[in-house]
Amino acid sequence: MSKFLSNVIKLASATVIGQIIGIIVSPVLSRLYSPADFGVSQVFFSLVSLIAIISCFSYQSAINLPKKHEDAASIVILCMCLIIITTIISTIFFFLFAGNIEQILNAPGISTYIFLFPLAIISNSVAYVLGCWLSRREQFGTIAKGNLISSISGKSVSVGYGFTSPSPMGLIVGSIINDATIVVISLRRTVADSHFFQEVSYEKIKKLALRYQRFPKYNTLANFASLAGVQATTLMLAFFFSPIVVGYYAIAHMIINLPLKLVGNSITSVFYQKACVEKNLTGSVKNIVKTVNTRLISLGMFGCLIIIIIGPELFSFILGSNWYIAGEYAQILSPWFFVVFISVPLLSIFSVLEKQHISVWFNVILLLSRIVVVVISGMVGDPILAMILLSGTGVICWSWMNMYTLKIAGVSVRDAIQEIIRYLVFGLIVCLPLIIAKYYSVTSGILIAIAVSLSIIYYSVVVYQDTQLKEGIINLLKTISQK
Repeated sequence: MSKFLSNVIKLASATVIGQIIGIIVSPVLSRLYSPADFGVSQVFFSLVSLIAIISCFSYQSAINLPKKHEDAASIVILCMCLIIITTIISTIFFFLFAGNIEQILNAPGISTYIFLFPLAIISNSVAYVLGCWLSRREQFGTIAKGNLISSISGKSVSVGYGFTSPSPMGLIVGSIINDATIVVISLRRTVADSHFFQEVSYEKIKKLALRYQRFPKYNTLANFASLAGVQATTLMLAFFFSPIVVGYYAIAHMIINLPLKLVGNSITSVFYQKACVEKNLTGSVKNIVKTVNTRLISLGMFGCLIIIIIGPELFSFILGSNWYIAGEYAQILSPWFFVVFISVPLLSIFSVLEKQHISVWFNVILLLSRIVVVVISGMVGDPILAMILLSGTGVICWSWMNMYTLKIAGVSVRDAIQEIIRYLVFGLIVCLPLIIAKYYSVTSGILIAIAVSLSIIYYSVVVYQDTQLKEGIINLLKTISQK
């Protein structure tokens, strides 16, 4: 477990700089670009994501499973071939129906950026596949380096565009550069493993494609349904309301996700690799699932409470007064994002146990629930109602999925619920000064200063109580000081 935690911290320690850059740059971007610009950009990448998620038919999830690296290399090549085919077909479609897509999605000008679709799809898909290979090879330092440099390059491009000619183009190109940078850095390290790819053949690729056919059969539909639930929300908000509402939703989504992705993505990358190893060695994943679930609860709870208490003030202070409504959206959506934060890293357990069909039905139900609630709120014409219904259904669905994941891994659901209650009570006690300050309407600057101080107290206690986390951070600091 110490190696697992070491790899998580290795990823998080480098990624944290990239996330800090994102936090620092967000107020700049929010003042350079309008909510409508963010809205069009979000619609663009919603379409890209829906194609990228099925571009290699989920075979990338099988890269960590074979015992031989040569077999895994064959799966990587299979993924690359499928990405090229999928990109060509989808690009032709988007070029033919660009005008119709722009009209249906109520996103003026999006057809102007259609020529960027193939670049966006390929860079996003290839970056993910190479990330899976590097995870198998335990090259978490390279992954962290890619995340850091890509964040710097992508944000720099978006800021540069914003100062010269602010439009959705700047946000779109910046995101493409972000993924392309990861691809370049990952490829440079993957070249060192070229000897594993020398034995790749058509027959071996065909054999492995059949061996892991459950991934395209189940994971593709599950992953598409999962992402469609997220991206369909964006597309339907654009259809029923406007790009401005999508912009508020997108920035709320982005700001909440910045700190959550810092830890969540690092844990997800390492957890899947570690769970595969433990499954092969012991046949059980109970201990790692229980430990990771508790740690996610402790890390995610306080951030959720902060957003719920001072979301609007936080957004308007950091991003500007034009984004107060985005803060209200974030305030409503926070409970949903918290449950997602503690649930998503554990979902890869279904791939480890080769029970992919379970997540298919969950994601289909999740997708249908989001469609229903957005349609209802769209007919009423109330975006706030949309946020409330999305958050409510999200909490219900993801809570059930989290409990089911724990159960299938052999972890006590009752113990997990007790952990949530324990950290909720502790978090509320720590937040009391902030709640009192909010009640007496102190200025936004003071509220944020109090929130930062309380965060330091909360996470200091969490780290002190988590022996493995504390040892990992101490070892990391020692390593840094020695360098």
